[in-house]
Formats: sequence, structure tokens, C-alpha cells
Amino acid sequence: MKTGKIVWGMFLIFLGLVFLLDNLDIINFYWGSVWRFWPVVFILIGVNLLISRLENKKLVAPLVAIITFLVLGVVGYKGLQPSESSWIIINNDDNDNDTLAYNKAYFIEPYQGSERVELNLFGAAASFRLADSTTNLFEADVNQRFGKYTLKKSKSDSLEVLNFKMRDGKQNIHLDDWDDNKSTIRLNLVPIWDINLEMGAGEGIFDLTPYKVNSLKFEGGAASLQAKLGNRLPLTNVSVEAGAASIRIEVPTDSGCRIELRDVVISSNNFTDFIKKSDGSYETSNYSTAKNKININFEGAISSFEVIRY
Repeated sequence: MKTGKIVWGMFLIFLGLVFLLDNLDIINFYWGSVWRFWPVVFILIGVNLLISRLENKKLVAPLVAIITFLVLGVVGYKGLQPSESSWIIINNDDNDNDTLAYNKAYFIEPYQGSERVELNLFGAAASFRLADSTTNLFEADVNQRFGKYTLKKSKSDSLEVLNFKMRDGKQNIHLDDWDDNKSTIRLNLVPIWDINLEMGAGEGIFDLTPYKVNSLKFEGGAASLQAKLGNRLPLTNVSVEAGAASIRIEVPTDSGCRIELRDVVISSNNFTDFIKKSDGSYETSNYSTAKNKININFEGAISSFEVIRY
């Protein structure tokens, strides 16, 4: 038997098992933790060439199989560890069997000089609250009764991407369960942030006044958003696509603000201090002259929509 077939056979089996177990939510495999190990392919090929020259041909196949198994075992172990991130889960299950207990988890991503970061927050039924700043890039305290959160990091050119996601697995989630999943988030003040929040039900409460926010995007069903924006950048873009949602956005009085509505049904709105333009948009009187501007775009059916100047 050609030993090359053993290496590639075991390698393909390894990849297949990882994809299958990850898709079934049996494991969380962090590809960002193992991508730097791609040179092991060359190592395995080199080992295969050397061992295949042994005089005792009966030992060749077992040696190749053992070495390949050990190497893939190390790679698999590293893939189960979050990339440069750490998390701790504490089970506080001190209640009776018929009572759902809360699990607490802590997630952290160290700050390594990133200038721009995209933060993606996903939750089927969850509450996200931005509490305070941190010297790390990202921190989150999670108090949950169902689901499982993951924090994954990747990089695209000069942009660092963080995905903080609630994975519900095989559990049934109801829209009114969001209050059982609460995440308190802290961000670093240095980078420029692009924040994307997506949820089926729940709430997002974000005091973004001390942060440099380039964009804020919210996609939700039966959810609510409360966001207070600052003026750390010349331009901030806000995008909302929602169903039966309640939206409240606060903007500084010294920033010019423009609101555009697209295919929107609003049962109630409050655009105090805004002037309605001929194209259907709304602007503050200082929009054209303000040093800092905030553009807000809405799409969808919104039960309540407020833009307040402070």
C-alpha cells in the first residue's frame, strides 16, 4: 500500500469528522486556532518520503499511520481552543431538577493594537447590553438558561472581525425567553467600531457615546433597540431592518442628523426638532453645516420609532 494514501485518507477523515461534529453542535471547532498549522501537511509528506525508504517495509504503513494520527490529534486539540480568546463557564445548578438553572460565562478577547474592528452579535432570543469600556478588545459576561455562546475571531486585511453568537443547539426557544439570556458587553475605546446586531427577539441597549462608531446595524424581529450615539467620528451610519420592533436612538444636538425611511410602517414616531424634506426624509437644521453627521436608515414595520436629540 502506498503510504501517501494513508496520509491523505486519514486527513480527509479528520476534516469530515470535524465538519460533521461542528455542524451538529457536538463540538465548537475554531478554525482560526489551527490555520497557522497548515505547514504540517508538508511535514507529513516529508515524513512519508523518509519512512517509505526504510528497508523493513512491514513497519512503514504502521509508522506513517501513527505519526499522522498524532499530528492530527494535536491539530484537533488546538482547534477546540478559542484563538487567542478565553472563556469560562460556571454552572450554578443548585436548584431542584424541575427548575432551570442559570449558567454564567465570561468571554475575553485581548487587545493587540487593532485600529478597526467589526463586531457581530447574534442571538435568537437574547439581551445585549453595552455596559462599560475595557483595556481588552472585548469582554462579555453572560447569564443564560439555554443556548451556548461562542466567540470567534478572524481577520480580513486590516479589519479584525469578532463574532459573538448564541447557538441554541437542539433546544426549543420561544420569543418570550429572551430575558433568560443576558449578555453584558465591554469594548475597547481605541479602535473604530462597526457593530452589527441581529436577533429574533430580545433587546439591545447600547451607550456608544465614548466609542468611535463608524456604523451600527440592527436586524430584528420582535425586538427593541436603545442606542445612544456620540460624536467621536465625522460620520456615523445607522441602519435598522426590523419587524415588530421598538426603536429609540439618541443623537448629540451638535451633530447633524438625517433620517431616511424605506418601505416603513410605523405605528408611532417622534422626530422632534427634525424638518421633513420634500423627498420624505427628515433632517436637523444644522445637518449641512455640522462638523459631525449621523445618517439613519430604516426599513421594515416598526411599532415605535424615536430619534431624540440630547
